[in-house]
Amino acid sequence: MDAPDSLIEKTIEVNTMTHFWTYKAFLPAMTVNNHDHLVSVASTAGLIGVNGLADYCASKFAAIGFAESVALELLATGKDGVKTTIVCPHFMNTGMFDGCNSK
Repeated sequence: MDAPDSLIEKTIEVNTMTHFWTYKAFLPAMTVNNHDHLVSVASTAGLIGVNGLADYCASKFAAIGFAESVALELLATGKDGVKTTIVCPHFMNTGMFDGCNSK
């Protein structure tokens, strides 16, 4: 509740919407060739909620859900030559996560 609206919007734009724009740019050629590999970088914060990071976690949950859905759509349409990977690193020591704890 303390985050400014502009920061929440930026978090969603960077962590979620960039996946849409990247997939839209590259996926059409990949599906025509039925070959290549999409790699989405999300976070363990997209797998579990973290105190103090609601907007960040929500943006990463969305990125994971999007990537999983596209992977299933590729399989359902017979595009099994387009591989997908979702990378979920843990918190990095960058200062961004100061004060956040996980067990």
